[in-house]
This record gives sequence, structure tokens and C-alpha cells, in this order.
Amino acid sequence: MAHEETFDLVIVGSGCASVTAALAAKSLGGSALIIEKQALFGGSSAYSGGILWIPNNPLLDDDTEDASRAYLNAIVGEPSKASPIIKREAFLREGPRAIQFLLDQGVNLVRVFWPDYYSSAPGGHEYGRTVAGALFDINELGEWRDRLGVFSGFPALPVGSHEFVDLTLAKRTWKGRIAGMKLGARMAWDKLTGKRRRGSGNAIQGRLLQAALKAAIPIRLETELIGIETEGEKVTGVRVRDASGEHVIKANRGVLLNAGGFSRNLKMREQFQPKPTSVDWTQVNPGDTGEVMQMAMALGADTDCMEEAWWTPGSLLPDGTYGGFHVPGESGKPHVIIVGPDGKRVGNEAGAYMEFGQRMYAKGAVPSYAILESRVLSYYSWGPIMVGTSVKPFIDNGYLIADDTLEGLARKCGIDVAGFTAEVARFNGFAASGVDEDFQRGASFHNQAMGDPNNKPNPSLGAIERGPFYAVKIWPMDVGTSGGIVTDEYARVLKTDGKPIAGLYAAGNITAPVVAGTYPGAGASLGGGVTWGFVAARHMLGAN
Repeated sequence: MAHEETFDLVIVGSGCASVTAALAAKSLGGSALIIEKQALFGGSSAYSGGILWIPNNPLLDDDTEDASRAYLNAIVGEPSKASPIIKREAFLREGPRAIQFLLDQGVNLVRVFWPDYYSSAPGGHEYGRTVAGALFDINELGEWRDRLGVFSGFPALPVGSHEFVDLTLAKRTWKGRIAGMKLGARMAWDKLTGKRRRGSGNAIQGRLLQAALKAAIPIRLETELIGIETEGEKVTGVRVRDASGEHVIKANRGVLLNAGGFSRNLKMREQFQPKPTSVDWTQVNPGDTGEVMQMAMALGADTDCMEEAWWTPGSLLPDGTYGGFHVPGESGKPHVIIVGPDGKRVGNEAGAYMEFGQRMYAKGAVPSYAILESRVLSYYSWGPIMVGTSVKPFIDNGYLIADDTLEGLARKCGIDVAGFTAEVARFNGFAASGVDEDFQRGASFHNQAMGDPNNKPNPSLGAIERGPFYAVKIWPMDVGTSGGIVTDEYARVLKTDGKPIAGLYAAGNITAPVVAGTYPGAGASLGGGVTWGFVAARHMLGAN
């Protein structure tokens, strides 16, 4: 096949790393093309909470590189192929530069309150190291406004994912009531003005898409990668299939793979992931099917962390659709525990969701059961059940399992009755004392932020003693696999011998992440994507 087109960079996938890389290349005088096999732009970044965990970034005035380093090393632990020290240092150095670059490009980013998930660890931050795209009116995208991917589980409303925890407290605290009033006012204003403001993944990806369009970055939707072109041992371009057929696009400086993981590839999940597994439990975009990762592996790319995913334990409605991510924003409220079939608690219900998913598998607790005392549904929202609304439809359709006694509830769920009642009694003792002796729930600032400040003595611990009692099946849902091809501090894809594949770079969920098998704070996946997209483009063009 003759080369029909040539760019300095060809970028596969349209997540946050892709636009960052394309803009960085353009700023250095290079040319970049973004190709996306789906009909909609944004990849799983558009489906996400739309937040970036970047330590010591320019929007923080209360962080330091030393504190960030201490925290990252404490949480990630020993160096690995995914996370060698040299790559951690590059992340700490280049992440803040990437954020400043996007700000300079006119991308409106704001700091949001989201404490580090292990805020009590050395270097942990109680306010958090997370930034997000400011609410974005997708009408500003013009003809592209309806080409932005959207996750059906997030409401198409002017609200950021960081605001959801406050909204769960709308019946309990003034902060929650104010959050509800703000949302109501925004909705009324948008209806009056015709705006279509969005938060979460649509805010960050909408703003990045707008920046790309302003910079005249070519973006080709419905363009599928079918092969990586090489000359000798060097990657020189890509073969694609689009409406016009198959053709080759040459890449003078390199190809950046940002095509996601393999969450929707059952064969790969069964090969690499813990059991049981299902593509029905993932909430990523439909294009997250793993074939691009397989192409890189066929070229000799090394892999790491393939057993991991960004686990977000949650529920499914009876028809199999999304019922909610519950850990920790809802399960961290008082009067809730999550137990396995043995009746024992799985872990810290107010802690990091990725760790909780790992614990579900380690304990053989798939599914687990969220146990909700009667006060939960009176005080707080839970997934599809808004606070104060009738629970009868959710009992009738089977989403909620209900009983007036704990013993009866356990029998209906197939949970060991003796183990369960003993566990509830033990937990109720913790609720009375305010100290969770088993999992330290409510001891950290992050845990407390997930709870109810009006609940004493611990915002996260409340007894389970007043019937009726409810149970909801909890599955190890995910927002992407978090293992993949190994890259170095320049985002170059590495072979099993540790040497880079010339001309091939990667970022995002297709890679083994710098945080390895952990999740230190809200937005760690997208934060890594933006950082390594920025690094890759600059390295390809000789700027670092």
C-alpha cells in the first residue's frame, strides 16, 4: 500500500491523553492526527468522572514535591515494571507541567475537593490533589456537540462528579442542601438560556475537544486501527479502515497508542483477570476491546498488572443496567456494611474503591452484599433510590432484598446466618465506640468526608439495628482495566528485554500505570493519561 498521508504523530484513540499529546505537538511545530474507531469522541475519558489526580500541580498552593513523593512511594510501594522509581519521578515532574500547559492552552481546569484516598498516609493530602474541567456548555462545540461520548450512568446535568457526595447529604446537612439548591439553580438557568452544561467526563473532554478544534487538530471518527506499520524494528505508521476503505498513514516521529484496555474483551478478561469476570460489569466505552494492546504485544511489548482493573464496586438493576458505584460515597455512610457470603465484612466501606474490589476477589466475595439499615434510605440516596422515595418498586423488581430481621435477610441472600449476625453485633460495638477495630473506617479524613458529619461519634459508623433491613448485590464493576503494556519515563513502549520499540509510545489504560496496582486519589487514571500524553509528544519531537 502506498502512503497516502503523513503526520509527525499519529494518535490512536481520543481520550484525554490524545488531545494533550496533539496540542503539545502542535505547540512545538509538529503535526498530529487523532483517529478514533467509535462514532463518538472521548473514549472512556468521556465516560469517567472527568477528574485528574496530579500531585503538586499549579492549581494547588498547599502541596510540595517532597510530600507528593512521600505519598506516592508509600501507597505504590516497591518499584515494579509498571512503576520504577525513574518513572515515578518523571510523573511528579511532568504532571504539573502538563497541567500548566493545558491551562496555557485555554483549557479551564479547577481544583476540586476530593481528599487523597489514603489521606492519613505519609504525605497524604486532606483537601486532595485533584483538578477537573469546569462545567462546560457542550453547545460551544457547534456541530461536534452531539459527537461527544457520554456515560448513561451520569445524569446529563450541570453537576460535577465531585459534587455527588454532598448531594447524598441533601436531607442531612446544610452543605448538602446548598449543593441541591445550586444544582436546581443551574438547571433552571440552563433551561432559560438554552445552555447544555455538563460536568464529569463531558466537562474535561468537551473542553479538550474544543481546544483541539481551535488548534485545527484533525480528528477522524469511525477510523479503526487494523495494523501497526513497521520498517525493520521501527514503527513508521498505521493501517486503518474507514468509510473509504483501508489505507496507510505514515508517522514521521511516532505512533501514540491511547486506545484503552480490554474491559469489553471477555477472552482477555478470562485469560488475565481474577475469576469470576464479566464484560457486563464494566462501565467503559464500547470501544474498550483490547485489540490495539494485542497488536503491541505482537510486536514484543512487555506487560504488567494485567490482573488489575480500576475496580468500582457497585450494583446492577434487574435488567443488567448500571445501578450505581457505591464505594465509598454511599457505602461510607452510617448504617451500611458490605459482607461476603460468609457474613463477614469485606473491608473498609469508606475507603478506596480499587482496594475494595481487590478485597472482594481475595475473599471470594463475588458477589458481596451491601446491608442497608432502615435509616439509610430515609437519610441518604442510594444508587437509583432517591432519599425519601418509596422503596417498594425496588423490592418488587428484585433490586432490594428486604426483611424485618437480620436472620431472615441473611437466609434470603444465602449469607451464613451465624457469621452475619455475629459480624453485625461486632460492627454495632464499633459504631457505639466510634472506632472500627477491624478496618479503621472513619479514621482518616477521606473516610470522614464520605460519611455524615451529623452522625456521632464517627461520621462513617452507624449501628445496624432498626428494621426493616435491605440488601443489594455488589459486583466488582470497573471503569477500565488498569494493566497493560509497559512504558518508560518517556512513554516509550518497552519490550520484554527492557528496550524501547522505536517509534511506539503509549498512554492511558492501554498501559501498566505508574500507580501500579493501587489508586492513590480521585483521577489517578486520567492524571496519568494527561501526563504521559504530554511527555510522549514532547519526546517524539525532541523537546525532552
